[in-house]
Amino acid sequence: KSFGSFRILPLTVESSPRFPAPPGPPSAAPMSAFLSQREGGSLPQAIVISGAGSAEANGIYKATDKLYCDAPVYEHLDAGAEVKITREPHTTKTGAVKYGWLLGHNKVPLYGAPTEALAVPTSGWKKFSGLGPVPEVATHELLIEVFYAQADDAKTAGDAATEREDWPTACTSFSAGIEALKRSGERFGDSFKNRAALLLARRAGANAKLKEFRAALRDAVAALELVRGLASAEGIAVEAAVALGCPDEAAARRVLEPVGGGRILDAGAPLVLRCVERWVGDLVVMFEAKDPNAPVPAPRHMPSDRYLESLDDEARDEVLKKHLPDFFQTPGGTGIIKDAAECLALMQRWEQVFVSADFQQKRKDLWKRRDLNFPQRLMETKKMASASLADILEPMGFAPGQPGMTRVIRQMQVYWSEDKACACKALDLEELADVSLADLQ
Repeated sequence: KSFGSFRILPLTVESSPRFPAPPGPPSAAPMSAFLSQREGGSLPQAIVISGAGSAEANGIYKATDKLYCDAPVYEHLDAGAEVKITREPHTTKTGAVKYGWLLGHNKVPLYGAPTEALAVPTSGWKKFSGLGPVPEVATHELLIEVFYAQADDAKTAGDAATEREDWPTACTSFSAGIEALKRSGERFGDSFKNRAALLLARRAGANAKLKEFRAALRDAVAALELVRGLASAEGIAVEAAVALGCPDEAAARRVLEPVGGGRILDAGAPLVLRCVERWVGDLVVMFEAKDPNAPVPAPRHMPSDRYLESLDDEARDEVLKKHLPDFFQTPGGTGIIKDAAECLALMQRWEQVFVSADFQQKRKDLWKRRDLNFPQRLMETKKMASASLADILEPMGFAPGQPGMTRVIRQMQVYWSEDKACACKALDLEELADVSLADLQ
């Protein structure tokens, strides 16, 4: 089918005259041009289209696992495969095969750029069936760079509004930056945490200026959970706590001592703040009671927080009961093993339990029982392991019993397959427990 000067051919990489199959056995074949460039980092993994006359073309495109004409197929982050950017072959009047890039909607080309390059070009785009003007095209080596750039731009806009003391606009801008970080899918790493903490601290300050002290305390606490000791957030947290009824700054600092320990914020979804809001609400209740001996409330995490953040508690419960009843069953908890180092440290704590005389005696007693077949003995072993490790797992946020054990084992399996130290330690634990750790799920 022809689109302007482009005629789409049923051409594969193997039959392309530009990439003939090399002689010799497959093991001796060089990698494709795409792979070689990709490993060198020269091919972008994300494309940002803006300013196009056809609005459906604008947005972020992500490189998929699909290859066409030895280049990645890019799909719109929101619209999916309906809107994509692909490298396409076309023929000249002399019959020569040339290449170019097309941006199409439902297989209708909107814009195109003739070029032999394997990377999406940032200039030279022409209008096909799309409306003018032609799009502006920006490429990014990694998708995360797009969201980080959006977050940084939002922070800049928020800082400018802060300079003008335009607090509503500042809040809106900082919120836009936080939303960009949410869309990135990142949860860990200094680049993410530092950006998120700074945006939250800035929004906390704007909320304090607007006398929205609950929101200010929420944001300041979340910022400190991400970056402990962030001075700007500490000051706002104390100010907001006093405004919400805490007797004085000294009392506020005592109440806020747990902040920064990583237990108030959901580490698996650090920008979902309902758990922090709930803790702040419990603090306000404590302040209103005016009981100097009242204990600081413990954070309460709920799995539904991640999925229905925008709804209030009553509306969220109604939705869950109607559509997702499984959420009201005993979950595996909210515990997260962040990296291989944490996984190894956790298994070393397990090892201390498994080598103990008490555990080894229980294991021997279990094997002496003649009334158990193998499945029954395995079930009893699971119960014994869960009970023995409860004091380690439950403070980390894993649910009691089998659900929590299942959750932690599934997270550990990731590190067993990619980290040698974790894999070796898993073998040590299996020998001590007389059971495959995978069977403890």
